[in-house]
Amino acid sequence: MGRQQSKLISLGGVSVVLLAVLSFLDREWPQAGAWALVGLSLTVGFVHGALDAAILQRRFTDRMRLMQWLGAYLAAVVVLGWWLSGMVNVALWLLILMSVWHFGEPYGRWNGLQPWSANLTRAVVGGAPIMVPVWLAPSKLAQTLAPVVDAIAVQVWQAMAAVWLALLVVWIGACGLKRAYAARHAWAELSGCIVAYALFSPLMAFAIYFGLYHAPVHIWRVRRGWMAGANASVLKPGVVAVGVFATLCATWLLSAGLWWLLSLDFSTIAEPAAALRWLIVALAAVTAPHLVLISASSAFLAVYPRFGPR
Repeated sequence: MGRQQSKLISLGGVSVVLLAVLSFLDREWPQAGAWALVGLSLTVGFVHGALDAAILQRRFTDRMRLMQWLGAYLAAVVVLGWWLSGMVNVALWLLILMSVWHFGEPYGRWNGLQPWSANLTRAVVGGAPIMVPVWLAPSKLAQTLAPVVDAIAVQVWQAMAAVWLALLVVWIGACGLKRAYAARHAWAELSGCIVAYALFSPLMAFAIYFGLYHAPVHIWRVRRGWMAGANASVLKPGVVAVGVFATLCATWLLSAGLWWLLSLDFSTIAEPAAALRWLIVALAAVTAPHLVLISASSAFLAVYPRFGPR
């Protein structure tokens, strides 16, 4: 057995145990999904965002330009966080739309499709983690969001989910079945989302998708991109690590202030509703500059491991 296969088997074993634990907590503790999502966002989620500093360091080797872009990036997060803190409904809608675009980033996974099919695939794949719970667990989702946002916010989300479902039907008939092999990565993500939301509560399922799939895979992509890049040695690893850690600390600090600001309407900052309100605004604020940078760097991140399909 090769070393790569051994790593995959070990990773699979750890994943099964972790999913079993999360399943138990999800059944026995109604608030487990909310706190799992918050915990994974504060840790692996924020790390995956802080790696934007490494991507910026690779794109801008001139120190002055790098500092300007890092400053603009953090300023965008602060302004968006402050602006959206008083409009949680709007923050949720923006987060949904941005997530559809960001989660559907192709990274060369369906290059065999025609441009229109690739764009449709992106919308379907990107929308799956956000829209599937509206159809599989509508009552649980509405109950969870009731103390966090207004009813109109959920209704708009439901309308978006209806549009996504129509696109999914078109995609299956026009592309998914006819070009099944070219769309194999799309089928895998769609199937994974459906299974996750069928087995877990909406928040726990999204926590698993975001914290145990999306963020770790992005971290892996950034690492692979650095290793595969022709100019990967322009900056020393220690310099890159310091930049990432400083960005991570700044993100935690800004998030702490935002959490305090958004919890003023609640009796305690530890209420799940306060945590979810903070999470919606925080993710919306950090996602906007993040998705712009990732889309601009998609070619750098489109790298596959040796054991994967090419």
